[in-house]
Amino acid sequence: MDTIEVTIPSRIHHLSQIITGFLLLKEQGWDVTLIDRSRECDFPFHDLPVVLVRYRDKQVIYDMWDGYQNPEGIKKGLEICDFYFKRSFSAEKNQELFPEYAKIIYPLGLFYRVNHPQSPIQEPLWKEAAKLLMGRTPERYFVPKVFEGSPTNQSNNSVKILFQTQLWDSNDPTLSRQANEERRDINNMRISILRVLRQKYGNAFMGGLSDTALSRSIAPDLIIPKKYTERKNYLKLVHSCDICIGSMGLHESIGGKTGEYVAAAKAIVNESLHYSLPGDFLPGQNYLPFTTAQECIDAVQQLVDSPERRYAMQQANQAYYQHYLKPDILVKNTLDQIDRALSQSGKIM
Repeated sequence: MDTIEVTIPSRIHHLSQIITGFLLLKEQGWDVTLIDRSRECDFPFHDLPVVLVRYRDKQVIYDMWDGYQNPEGIKKGLEICDFYFKRSFSAEKNQELFPEYAKIIYPLGLFYRVNHPQSPIQEPLWKEAAKLLMGRTPERYFVPKVFEGSPTNQSNNSVKILFQTQLWDSNDPTLSRQANEERRDINNMRISILRVLRQKYGNAFMGGLSDTALSRSIAPDLIIPKKYTERKNYLKLVHSCDICIGSMGLHESIGGKTGEYVAAAKAIVNESLHYSLPGDFLPGQNYLPFTTAQECIDAVQQLVDSPERRYAMQQANQAYYQHYLKPDILVKNTLDQIDRALSQSGKIM
């Protein structure tokens, strides 16, 4: 088996999923070498949210950008690679922005922030110790099994609903007017959903806003105690709930929470997706989509009213996780795709 060289140009947490996938493959016998270049400020891809991989003598890039907010950075990778796997994948945007490279860009899949104990971009020990003193959990705790769950067939009167979220500063002078407007729209949608669901479902609804200065100034009534937003405790809440709500991230990205919900095998209500995913991740099957606060509320009620539909959706998401999202499977699928492309071109047998 050829050696796979995995070059890490930054310590941005978005890269943890890909690094974890390759390290899991290494545990399974694949010949994987990790090269940490995150401290080399003169490296051309320093501090960009990409992983560079050498596989079968081909240059492969894994792009973890939220969207297409930095076309120059994306093009830098496209110019030097043979295969480009993009987290936020849009065939239309690829053709519009990079027509000469569109044919080498492939959808990567859902993102979530998952780690491996052997990852070279772990937090320093002093930071881990500080987190423990503050009652927070170090990053190395968040390995795949922490996220994984199984379908649960709950009766209607015991259904729990989860929507924990945050607000974005929509008056940032460093951002464009359009970017601030997007943030304002995201905030308004989240606040509207939270207020209605709290009133409608009472104690069956586990949701609210992270405690930040922005939340305190805009919607202090929706803030939840920090002990529930600490990441380890938050994931316990995910596992204890039946229906989980995901909203659009910045730059129309699919948020990391959606990936966590799939890994946990939950029924999902999610803001309509703006980017494409590999496999059959379908509205109605894996999630109920919404574009307005009222559509979200109606979708939640549909799932509350139908235990059969909830259970079928949980099963579909468990299957999707096993075939497309589990970190080693996500990475292996990309390598298989490269092998198929090279085989069809006659470059490997």
